[in-house]
Amino acid sequence: MQTESLSDTIQADSTHNRINNPKKKLKINKTYLICWIGVAIPLLGFVLFNGFPIIVSFISMFSKMEYNQLNTMQWNNFANFTKLFSDEKFFQSFKITFWLACSQFVSLSIALTIAGFLSQEVKGTRLFQTLYFVPYICSTVAVAIMWSSVLGSDGAVNAIFATDIAWLNNIDNPYTLTWAIFISIVWQAPGYGIVMYCSAFKAINPALYEAASLDGANAWHKFKMITLPGIAPITFFLLLAGLLAGFGTFDAAKIMAPLTWDGYAGPSDAGLTLMYYIYLEGVQFSNMGYASVMSWVLFVILMIPSVYLIKKRIFSE
Repeated sequence: MQTESLSDTIQADSTHNRINNPKKKLKINKTYLICWIGVAIPLLGFVLFNGFPIIVSFISMFSKMEYNQLNTMQWNNFANFTKLFSDEKFFQSFKITFWLACSQFVSLSIALTIAGFLSQEVKGTRLFQTLYFVPYICSTVAVAIMWSSVLGSDGAVNAIFATDIAWLNNIDNPYTLTWAIFISIVWQAPGYGIVMYCSAFKAINPALYEAASLDGANAWHKFKMITLPGIAPITFFLLLAGLLAGFGTFDAAKIMAPLTWDGYAGPSDAGLTLMYYIYLEGVQFSNMGYASVMSWVLFVILMIPSVYLIKKRIFSE
């Protein structure tokens, strides 16, 4: 009886609340509408300029198109995938891309070293930070053109060392072209890392270094036990961003290794990066289906280390 009375009381209270507190109807006022429009515009832009091309690229992997016309798409029985595993140019471009991506690690090391010196309260630190940052904000195309001139047959490098090496078109040693692109990336990239590391060094509590000195720690122990953990978040970000940028190398390769009449990006395709090859197949040769396959393979290649690094960073905290 008490249980029934309790349930009746709860039901009566809930009915009373529904009657006295009816649900408020959503009123769409001017501010609410403006907020929705503000959200909808970039969302619509993403769907049109990113979402739709992604869907088309996924479908085109399994299709054959004539002159990249969507109305000519036909099922090709996985021919694009078969071509990928037997395409020597793809593996060549991946090798070149991987090597150029390693330039980001060199740039990161240079950025850390220079930022370490600038963090010692060097006179004119802000001026040096600005000067080091200038190459980073320069156009990649302009930087590639500059280095093409410097490393040309009549360029500054040959003039200084009294040599006559065609760095960008060396038939005997074609990979001097790869090194030229590598150097242009290393010259431009460290500026951003220097600024970020300088800010990270300032965020470390000086009391930690004082306590370490009292315990008898030397400079290496301070760097290993205090500095490196303190700049770990910035290092993680720069490492991930550099990895993505390295595998996305395109502008420098296209400028320094223009396509020859016989379809090579420099001698022995020494300047053919994966993004460059995707561009050539999809745009230059109107083979969007095969270019889409390579694009999705590149996406998977980048996703695996990115997810690994992000998970390792999250679980290490």
